[in-house]
Amino acid sequence: MAKTVLSFQQQIEGFPWSQIFVISCVRFAEPIAFTSLFPYVYFMVRDFGVADTEAEVSKYSGYLSSVFAFSQVLTSFNWGKFADKHGRKPTLLIGLTGSICSLLLLGFAKNYYWALAARSIMGLLNGNVAVIRTMIGEVALERRHQAIAFSTMPLIFQIGCVIGPLIGGYLSGNTTRFTILKPLVEKYPYALPNLFISSLLFAGIVIAIFFLEETHYKHKYRHDYFVDIGDFIKIHVFGVTPKTRHWHLDRLSSSRGREDGTEDAIDEEEQPSETTPLYRPEEQNDSDDSIQSVGPVLTRRESVALIRTYSLHEPEDEEEGAGSIRALLEPHIFYAVVCNFIMSLHVTVHDEFLPIYLAYDVARDKAGQLVSKFPWRLVGGLGYTSEDTGTLLSSTGVLGVFFLVVVFPYVDRNYDSLTTYKSFILLFPVIYTLIPYIVLLANHLKVARIAIYTMTCLKTLGTSMSFPQILLIVHNSSPPKHRAMINGATISVSALARCVGPFIWGFFMSWAQTYQIGWLGWWSVSALTLLAIYMSSYLRNENGEDDE
Repeated sequence: MAKTVLSFQQQIEGFPWSQIFVISCVRFAEPIAFTSLFPYVYFMVRDFGVADTEAEVSKYSGYLSSVFAFSQVLTSFNWGKFADKHGRKPTLLIGLTGSICSLLLLGFAKNYYWALAARSIMGLLNGNVAVIRTMIGEVALERRHQAIAFSTMPLIFQIGCVIGPLIGGYLSGNTTRFTILKPLVEKYPYALPNLFISSLLFAGIVIAIFFLEETHYKHKYRHDYFVDIGDFIKIHVFGVTPKTRHWHLDRLSSSRGREDGTEDAIDEEEQPSETTPLYRPEEQNDSDDSIQSVGPVLTRRESVALIRTYSLHEPEDEEEGAGSIRALLEPHIFYAVVCNFIMSLHVTVHDEFLPIYLAYDVARDKAGQLVSKFPWRLVGGLGYTSEDTGTLLSSTGVLGVFFLVVVFPYVDRNYDSLTTYKSFILLFPVIYTLIPYIVLLANHLKVARIAIYTMTCLKTLGTSMSFPQILLIVHNSSPPKHRAMINGATISVSALARCVGPFIWGFFMSWAQTYQIGWLGWWSVSALTLLAIYMSSYLRNENGEDDE
């Protein structure tokens, strides 16, 4: 039977715009908070005086990143259980409050260990990423809406990656043009960006309190008085008529029952219970065939990719049995998971340590000549300021948005996932091999700037094109009955990569700087990407892919 292809207008009919917008506002400040640290982390660690030499700054900076990821690994599962027990909305509000507390602690940190504790608290108190991912699936119940809904999250993250480095780069430091702020920034050079981002997070809390609806299958029926206030604001400020709430229906039903002397109960079939489905199978087809392309924006295959990438559960997932571990160890599945681990690791190492590498002072001898000599003696950096780094990361963040919105749909329509992944990962070993030689251009800063922008843009292109594809390859390669377990393992190894990458390479980069072999840390990352290229020969897509 031929599939009915919906138009874009039909695709978005009934789309839950208001709740997706509110969830996006809640999510928006978090990537800003995460990426704002990158431009000034080198200077913060250096100012704390915890590093005996400039070369050791990389090591202690890596600790700040690792402890955040490690704390997230420890608590993310428990925050998921908390959300299932107490609801999604309270969990998000606690996470946002925890982020504000940790940012304020970080901004006013007086020593390195204070900052380390602040980053730990941020990881421990915030499990919002997984909860938001779950909420989107519970808000966008129809398959035709899910691709659009899930695509907002990577887009929001990329926009955050544009704004965060700008805030961190331009607001940090002990100088400011505003006289009233001079006493603050002179005493706490890194307080201003964290205060600003905390205000954004607080705005997210206010929006969530009054306008975010609970989506948990059971808790969404409890009376939320703050949403009532939000509905009042919608009516009298924005002129928008909100939908009728469940608790108002219950009250109306009870009132009518008392008036006519009967107790009109809601039909038992309509009462929510633990076994009540979010939506009924007969009303909506859950198979991948029901996912339509989104007009000229998303192809059907890209829609499937986004849903699979940002959803932890697939409708066809079954209970994992005794063969689940055996399925994970199948060569084509195992290599796909390992490739995802390598990708997460080298992207994290690049994003964490490139700003630090560029911030190192230019190494010169007493005669003013560069200490670095081609090809083996490489030491120092380009003397980038936090503003220089913020501009670099924000510019490439804008490019990431362009690649995600414009380039990725074109590539996805014309090439299968495996071909796309294998093609674009070839960029990484070249980029990581060339990065350390940037220091040889320290006497030609314009050329050095062009070179570093070019390599960073190519890295952003490679990541934007290959990261979604490896996640889709993992999903396609997995047997349906073990898919949930394998997707869970993929998420776990990504978290592990974000934890061990900065920890190990922090030591590695510091050691390489000490012995003037700065190329070694970056070449080791390049070697990992070569390993991923080799492993890609064992990958395969089990499911056919349509280009509709």
